[in-house]
Amino acid sequence: MHRADKDYHNSNQTRPPMITSLLDRYRFVMGDASAHVGLVNCENISDRRHIHGWRVEPHFHEGLTQVFVFRGGGIEARIDFEPLALDEDAVLWLPPLVSHGFDYPEDTEGWVLTIPSADVARLTAGRSWLERWVHGAQVLRASQAADEVRAATSITRQISIEHARSGEDRPLVLESLFLLLLVRINRGLDAAASDLERRPDRRQSLMNRFVALLDSHLDETRSVSDYADMLSVTPTHLSRSVKAVCGRTSGEIIHDRIMLKAKRALVFTDKSVAEIAYDLQFSTPSYFTRFFVQQSGETPRAFRDRMRNAPADGM
Repeated sequence: MHRADKDYHNSNQTRPPMITSLLDRYRFVMGDASAHVGLVNCENISDRRHIHGWRVEPHFHEGLTQVFVFRGGGIEARIDFEPLALDEDAVLWLPPLVSHGFDYPEDTEGWVLTIPSADVARLTAGRSWLERWVHGAQVLRASQAADEVRAATSITRQISIEHARSGEDRPLVLESLFLLLLVRINRGLDAAASDLERRPDRRQSLMNRFVALLDSHLDETRSVSDYADMLSVTPTHLSRSVKAVCGRTSGEIIHDRIMLKAKRALVFTDKSVAEIAYDLQFSTPSYFTRFFVQQSGETPRAFRDRMRNAPADGM
């Protein structure tokens, strides 16, 4: 979690009413990673309607990964502040700190799986084919990979059944089923990308290393050249490799990461725009505002006001 978000999340300072309600609702529904018992928690979406009334306001989790398996369509989601319409069976993978909210049609069918991210790291360690995608939000639609979405739904149903059981073999069965679910999601993501040019392994590896460096050094440098030096490649090679993998330049990815941190700070803290600008290493608040407008089309203050008024706007 961004330091400002974490300090705010854990502090006793006065919070805006909407933020207090949002965070308290999160704790009531899921708790946090330290309160999570066992490997996988499994809930039917229909069982949560008494809490949410078929709506979940945008929130995020620290230290917890969630998998949503939806039956049917009509779901309006907002993932990291961006709208997402799901009009078919789908699987949604959400790692920690990814803001998410939903408007469900009444009587929506599906499940929510929650697993500590430490366990995700343990289960995927050394499996590069899993490590390449588990750290980012993923959407897998039936229209992209019908067989794998169908299989993932069947496995999740088995997890739901096993989750309700007791017995000494239960943890092993749940872990085995969850690993199988990861395999099916991975195959589905591969199938969804099968019509694209195959990514050379070396470029994908460089992309993975670049993203890992961003996660640990973004507060220190936003220079493509600096990241290229860390990776022992030229800036041109880094940019070409990154664009070949994801269709975006390394500079655009850096800007995306800065914007995401800015949006999270605006929504989940009560710091002023100026404080956030300096936290994000901008030389002046006006420079930060110009950057934010260029990237999003609205000012930081307008974005904060719009997000904090979101429940009334039906987000």
